[in-house]
Amino acid sequence: MVGVIGTLVLLAGAAAGIWWWMGRALFQPGTVEQVLAARGETLEVPSGQRADAPSWQVSPDVRLRHLAVGDGRDVVVVHGGPGLPPAEPWRGAAMAGESLRWHFYDQRGCGASSRPFTHAPPGGTWQAMQAVEARLGLAAQLADLERIRRLLGKERLTLVGHSFGALVAALYAAEWPERVEALVLVAPAPLVTMPAGDGDLFTQVRARLDQTSQRELDAWLKHTFDFPARLKDDEARLAEHFAAFRPLYVQAIRRERPDAKLAGTGATGGFLSLGLYLSLGRHHDWSHWLGRVRARTLVIHGDQDLQPRSATERVVEVIPHARLVELAGSGHFPFEEQPEAFAATVSAFLSEER
Repeated sequence: MVGVIGTLVLLAGAAAGIWWWMGRALFQPGTVEQVLAARGETLEVPSGQRADAPSWQVSPDVRLRHLAVGDGRDVVVVHGGPGLPPAEPWRGAAMAGESLRWHFYDQRGCGASSRPFTHAPPGGTWQAMQAVEARLGLAAQLADLERIRRLLGKERLTLVGHSFGALVAALYAAEWPERVEALVLVAPAPLVTMPAGDGDLFTQVRARLDQTSQRELDAWLKHTFDFPARLKDDEARLAEHFAAFRPLYVQAIRRERPDAKLAGTGATGGFLSLGLYLSLGRHHDWSHWLGRVRARTLVIHGDQDLQPRSATERVVEVIPHARLVELAGSGHFPFEEQPEAFAATVSAFLSEER
């Protein structure tokens, strides 16, 4: 009996430990290079690559799909999701004329880029969570941005991040402040501090769904954050699961704005999305860390976005030298909904004296 009780206590302790770790953000700002070194990786990129190539080899086993449009100053676009690359270049980018050359890339783990995992890595739940987050989480995404900078041969990058990608771009600008010239954050996800409060995406979407769809969203969220169960899925099933949120999001948008123009998405990332959720955890506060950003920063908010202006303003408040511009008649995708205004706004900001 004592042995049985002891076993139950150990199992209960292990379950509590896993629950605690699932709530903890596995990404720690300021540790990217240390994390890579611990894995035996570096920030160096294979030599002999062209900046305009249709794909970039950023590490021996990871290749990123790449597409460049326009001419002029190089701008690197960090897409959102997480794990939802654009199916094609933004309309607003094409309207920026010859002043900017936009580099779109699919982040590792989604779209047409390399997917490091088809199944969860071996080991227990905690070991598998660590492995997925290490290969696909925020540290890996920031490292890829630094490799892209080196591949482009730039002393400093100009970054345009959208939604979740805005968080990635801002974290890069805080990790290496001296390596970013200008930063544009488009409809930035309010994930600087978590829990994010009423401004978070899921809360805003749920409030606009009927009861049937609310139950569907609740079930989706329950499955999403059951990390041990998700680790039993393969890449295809995980990608299908994370892609299932988009129809609910579209339904919420269409209910208020039937004519809203939404960006098309490429192939969803399965383990990538899981890895980024693990990076975020459920509790963190990176507001102080983002005070390291030195780059001039423009934050764009659509006045018809589901995300309230107050949530976007919280992002602006923590980044030095940031200013907010609101685009009328636009929601979460201003580069599709108001492409001319978006192009003019970004071009004007980037043409200012450096």
